[in-house]
Amino acid sequence: MKKSSVFKPAAMSTLLGMSALMVMGTAYAHDDAPKSMTEDSVTLLQAIELAKTNTGGIPMEAERDVEMGQAFYEIELAGKNGESYYTVINSSTGEVILNSNNRRKHGDDHHDSDDQLENALWLSGLNSGQYQSLEDVVKQAEAELSGKAYSVEIDEHRGNYVYEVKLVTANGRTVETEINAMTVAK
Repeated sequence: MKKSSVFKPAAMSTLLGMSALMVMGTAYAHDDAPKSMTEDSVTLLQAIELAKTNTGGIPMEAERDVEMGQAFYEIELAGKNGESYYTVINSSTGEVILNSNNRRKHGDDHHDSDDQLENALWLSGLNSGQYQSLEDVVKQAEAELSGKAYSVEIDEHRGNYVYEVKLVTANGRTVETEINAMTVAK
């Protein structure tokens, strides 16, 4: 009988602990990552190319999202004068769901000007070879980690710019890496 009274609290504790881990795992899985490398018919790089074709812009950030039961890529691009574009591509069909200029009609003009300047400066750095392109970084991350990218964004850490790339691997794990946005001096 004593074994049973010791076993019950231990079993209950283990069950509660497992439940907590499952809840934490579910919360982490909510970042809209594909479950496998082949879940989407359209890759992130293909979606970026479609967005470039539709806007003439240069990709700044791209990420996979799921809403209303549909998976899609949201791609932010900058035009040659720093203007912002936003394109949404269906990850199953490659259909362009939305293509718009991000400029606010009734917004803070100063904020728009700051965004436009930042985009123009970034494009200047890309054109001069100071920064790596988003596409090159995605290809590098996919090769190094043997995965398929589903999200890439630019982030600043103490004055240094990095691309944060999220990928799904062949075994369905999600991984994240940071790649320096600056080109390596030759």
